Amino acid sequence: MVPASDPTGSRFDAITRALAHIAWITDAEGHFTAPQPTWSAYTGQPWEEHQALGWQKAIHPDDLQAMWQGWLSARANRSLFIAEGRMWHAPTGRWRFFEVRAVPNTDEQGEIRQWIGTCIDVHDRRTAEQAMRVADRRKDEFMAVLAHELRNPLAPIRNAVHVLKVCRDDDARSAWARSIIERQVDQMSRLLEDLLDVTRIARGKLEVRRERVDLNESLERAIETSRPILDAHGHRFHAQLPQEPMLVEGDAPRLAQVFANLLNNAAKYTDRGGEVGLLAGVEDGQAVVRVRDNGMGIEASMLPHLFRMYSQAGPARERAQGGLGIGLSLVRGLVEMQGGTVEARSEGPGRGSEFIVRLPLLHAIAPAPRPPEREASPERLRVLVADDNHDAAQTLAVLLEVMGHEVRVAVDGQEAVETAFSFAPDVVLLDIGMPRMDGYAAARRIREKLPGTMQIAITGWGRREDMREAAAAGFDHHLVKPVDPDQLARLLATVQRPSPADAPH
Repeated sequence: MVPASDPTGSRFDAITRALAHIAWITDAEGHFTAPQPTWSAYTGQPWEEHQALGWQKAIHPDDLQAMWQGWLSARANRSLFIAEGRMWHAPTGRWRFFEVRAVPNTDEQGEIRQWIGTCIDVHDRRTAEQAMRVADRRKDEFMAVLAHELRNPLAPIRNAVHVLKVCRDDDARSAWARSIIERQVDQMSRLLEDLLDVTRIARGKLEVRRERVDLNESLERAIETSRPILDAHGHRFHAQLPQEPMLVEGDAPRLAQVFANLLNNAAKYTDRGGEVGLLAGVEDGQAVVRVRDNGMGIEASMLPHLFRMYSQAGPARERAQGGLGIGLSLVRGLVEMQGGTVEARSEGPGRGSEFIVRLPLLHAIAPAPRPPEREASPERLRVLVADDNHDAAQTLAVLLEVMGHEVRVAVDGQEAVETAFSFAPDVVLLDIGMPRMDGYAAARRIREKLPGTMQIAITGWGRREDMREAAAAGFDHHLVKPVDPDQLARLLATVQRPSPADAPH
């Protein structure tokens, strides 16, 4: 260290006090020979503790030996010394990563007189880099699993299509093949919807309706949705719902989605023939729903991370059952958006698990009367289908013809308008992204000439803003691909045939 009487010493001391990091000088042997103010401020070591080699006590014991060996090598070679390690940070009472750099200061004979160095706190940078590496790894794993999960349903679909090609329509195997295709398409649809929902939640774009809901009805819908997977795994399922309504403020379909996800999760991660239960009731002014299973359980270390995006309870669970690791993240997002909480409990691997959802309970009031439903339309409808995807348009047209309707097909927006004017359809099913004229413009043109025609947007865009834009363009309904045939049939059953005055002239 430069002696205190040396005027350069006072200049060095002034410089170090102006720096945000630690600056120091040692003698040729690495000893502090004078107080180092910035070192003391960071480590909390007074001069009596960091003098000579006392500074080593502020270095993490696991890092000290390698760092000292590196410095000895640099001293022998009279070269730049660079190393990283952990240093005690007195203000936070924690070990923090730092980077040290030092250069030897030599005399006229080339002998080292002193070392001049700095220590820079890199803890935050290293933490951020580590978080980015973890995020990148999770992203890569997620994309690999996504590809796997999307390919899985394609194999039975392809096989079933081949069966349909070689079997007669009245062959029992044809009916079996059709059920396979329907089930696998439903699985892919649910997978994509969950993925889109959790992405919307992360971006703050998902909207939920807040209205008075009897939670029992959402639970019954969830049980109905999950019953096939519970039965497929041979589980013994029991549900216990209260006799009285449990009124909460929420979105009924989203609440059903929450509990269906939890039941599906329990079914997947419980060995065949296990037990799954759903118990609901009122506790401390809250509606409380517990989904329990006697399945594989969850390690205690995983519980705090279970509701994070892409999180799963270990590689073995992932290999055994697949899944994107988004289901529980979606559950938490939907529950919290409706003012509730969700927690997971487990006594460990092989001991089963329990998921508990709590929602604020409303005071019991008379249920709002339901609006009268329109009677089903018995007529054969004229339906126009417009989609630039020829396969999509033709398959939907065939489906509508099977339902007993008269159908015309257009493959772009301009053709859809022209066909609508000549065909005078009762219903128009329009894709949005079409050449020559998009679905929104086509809907406006058709609405001007045929105001009584029901217009339904059929599109892959399913955000709230997409639905609002469709309504503004004149659409009566908005369906997201792939369209559920039963849902479409229910919509068509509400069509009111236009009066003769509404027909084009």
